[in-house]
Amino acid sequence: MEDDAAISRPPVFVVDLSPILAESVGGTFSLAPFEVEELIDGESFHGVGHLRIDRTNRGVRIVGVVDGRQVGACGRCLAATTAPLEAAIDEEALESNRAGEGALLIGKGNSIDIGRLALEALDLARHLVLSCTPPCPERCGLCGGEHPADACPERSLDPRLAGLASLLPHAGDEEAPIG
Repeated sequence: MEDDAAISRPPVFVVDLSPILAESVGGTFSLAPFEVEELIDGESFHGVGHLRIDRTNRGVRIVGVVDGRQVGACGRCLAATTAPLEAAIDEEALESNRAGEGALLIGKGNSIDIGRLALEALDLARHLVLSCTPPCPERCGLCGGEHPADACPERSLDPRLAGLASLLPHAGDEEAPIG
């Protein structure tokens, strides 16, 4: 049975399985590479599917790989970044008379949405938090610039702590022995 969420989503790349279902068990059909693209949770997913469909005694088996990319905001600096994705697909779609509960069914007209399978595989392989590559620069907690806080040009000594600063060794001096 299909859930309500699957019914409301538009098809992405529908394949008619009638020719392969007419063959005996063991028949194989290779799909031409196809592209899928969708916006999921504010991030863009784009992929190219390389799949093969094999005839089984209960329906068809869909085997292959989807190479793609995920485009979104870096979790640290919020700049746009891209991450490569690769997802394997190995699913069996069953004829309705041989399916149990929760099985992937061959749809009306002996068709199945291969594009939706590819997008779901990319979604499962996604990075939960994207990061820049190479790593984004450290942000200053004082001014927000792209440098560490201890190297901030706007960093100045709090006048209330000037007395304590005189006890610290000057930069470049050797540390005084403790004791």
